[in-house]
Amino acid sequence: MNKQIDPHVSPAIRARVLLSFAAAFLYGRGAARQTAPPELREDQPAETVFKNIQSLKGMRAGDLQGAMSFIASSLNVDCDHCHVQDFSKDERKEKLRAREMIRMVRQINEESFQGKNTVNCFTCHQGHREPIAVAPIVPLPPRASKAEEASVAARKPASPALPSVEEVLNHYVQALGGQSALDGVKSRIIKTTRLNGGNSESITMMYQKGPGKALLSRESPSYSLWVGFNGTRAWAEDSLGSYWGLLNTPQRNAILRDAEIYQGSRLRGQYSDVKVRAAEKLGDQNTYVVSGTSPEGTSEDFYFNVGTGLLVRRQIEEQTVFGGFQVRADFEDYREIGGVKMPFVVRWSSPAGAWGTRTSFKVLDVQQNENIPDKKFEGPPSKSP
Repeated sequence: MNKQIDPHVSPAIRARVLLSFAAAFLYGRGAARQTAPPELREDQPAETVFKNIQSLKGMRAGDLQGAMSFIASSLNVDCDHCHVQDFSKDERKEKLRAREMIRMVRQINEESFQGKNTVNCFTCHQGHREPIAVAPIVPLPPRASKAEEASVAARKPASPALPSVEEVLNHYVQALGGQSALDGVKSRIIKTTRLNGGNSESITMMYQKGPGKALLSRESPSYSLWVGFNGTRAWAEDSLGSYWGLLNTPQRNAILRDAEIYQGSRLRGQYSDVKVRAAEKLGDQNTYVVSGTSPEGTSEDFYFNVGTGLLVRRQIEEQTVFGGFQVRADFEDYREIGGVKMPFVVRWSSPAGAWGTRTSFKVLDVQQNENIPDKKFEGPPSKSP
């Protein structure tokens, strides 16, 4: 593959480009592709789908991307810290060292923490390439006397009682336009562009259709990616053929969230352990925090503005083989489209901006209740029936 990359491009961007090129080399060819249906390859052991898997043998193939994002964000590095263009090669000493560290962490957890992911990459690295071994010298805050602490506690007003989940969610639904108006939205076509510019040739479209279908389509002359959910099956493929229908776990969870006509619409009926966890200050906004566990197993917090009722933040904790990985979406610039409000700016963030998470975007155009054929959600354009 004789792809040339501008040497002046930043290392972070270059790593992302290399990843898209290298993906074509990562996937096992031949028998694995011929004998396993696309929707099942993500559940196969990683070593049967990818080349040269050593320390992560036995892990689901679909969980590899989440594991790599966890490692990269814990050290604040990109893919090219350990990998060359052909990811299966062992040319960098950092890759060999990473394998040693994975084995060490797993041994510690197995022997000292009953196999739980108590110790992981971030425990020691905390966003640095080299582990933090010496505590820094920082001024200690002045310590109040017990009498002063008791006086402050006595003057502190009692926290007001938290509302119920139903009260918070009902306020949210009314703020969006009311249940009747929301039920009237049967489909959406949303055109977006990246907030930070990015590839000016790239077009990103989100197609939503009730009940529970979604397609994310990011297309450009040089590279295109499609991720979809047809109501029962999620899938992913790119124009290089490098994904071959293998859907990683963060992608799967993200497209299931995209299938919500409005953010958090599954909270009432499909999430477990839903509760109003706290009242928190978010910048200059007072919010109620509703927490719950999604059907996909992600732990999520929803921050609703106390006054407007609108959702202003969604905090998601994805589970990886090494531990929890946080992803955050902040919602801004709500506008009314056909009697229903939706955010026109969404800012995504994750530890160290790990590869594979969504990019922040603004909405350019919205069409509602367009006729979208079901076949659009079954596969990429060239393969849709």
